[in-house]
Amino acid sequence: MASLVGQLPFALENANGYKVWEDPSFIKWRKRDPHVTLRCHDSVEGSLKYWYERNKVDISVSNSAVWDDDAVHEALTSAAFWTNGLPFVKSLSGHWKFFLASSPPDVPLNFHKSSFQDSKWEAIPVPSNWQMHGFDRPIYTNVVYPFPLDPPNVPAENPTGCYRTYFHIPKEWQGRRILLHFEAVDSAFCAWINGVPVGYSQDSRLPAEFEISDYCYPHGSDKKNVLAVQVFRWSDGSYLEDQDHWWLSGIHRDVLLLAKPQVFIADYFFKSNLAEDFSLADIQVNTCQL
Repeated sequence: MASLVGQLPFALENANGYKVWEDPSFIKWRKRDPHVTLRCHDSVEGSLKYWYERNKVDISVSNSAVWDDDAVHEALTSAAFWTNGLPFVKSLSGHWKFFLASSPPDVPLNFHKSSFQDSKWEAIPVPSNWQMHGFDRPIYTNVVYPFPLDPPNVPAENPTGCYRTYFHIPKEWQGRRILLHFEAVDSAFCAWINGVPVGYSQDSRLPAEFEISDYCYPHGSDKKNVLAVQVFRWSDGSYLEDQDHWWLSGIHRDVLLLAKPQVFIADYFFKSNLAEDFSLADIQVNTCQL
């Protein structure tokens, strides 16, 4: 846990036993509010072409899906497919450097810094669950919790995954705002860009999005951007997520970079009013800009 001390503007844990992943009042930091899915296109024609091509997907192909190690390659191919043709979306899915610590205090010191040497770490596909790649163990429960019932506390033996990957900002993104988007991470995590903390999130089945514009090396820099992520297997949120399922951990859905204009529509809301005789209706559209 030494890698986090002094790096974040809040205490992840202290001498009194406080741990942020066991604090029900703290579930996010710098995380953008939830919103409808919005992807940027360079033109109306480009947007229409993208969705026209995606609507031609043959769902019967799913009948030939594989469930062995070849599935990893196919999953990464699928992630690339859904960003292909989107000029302002970049997929970071692929093979990342990975280290599993037995608990938060055992996380390698300063692993989030750009200068950290990860050449001896193993590689793991993202998205995936680390238990499916030889790390830790999967757990199945129905109505019994997988750890002693003591909310909001979780076991001190809390497997913690450390991830690192690298990226460049495309030339076409110059002058745009950059967002880092995680489709889902189980169960709580912190993220850094080039050694700078950019966000914390809990909720293992919903997206988490952070603005990272001020922390990235721009296009043309000879430096690679380093994304580091620390994932806790257990958090106080695990008490709410208990159900009849397999307990698996890690960055288990796609990770994206999004480029937005300096001012953009961040969310929108539709409200319809229907006449009592159903003869007509009006639709009100409200937008939220950033």
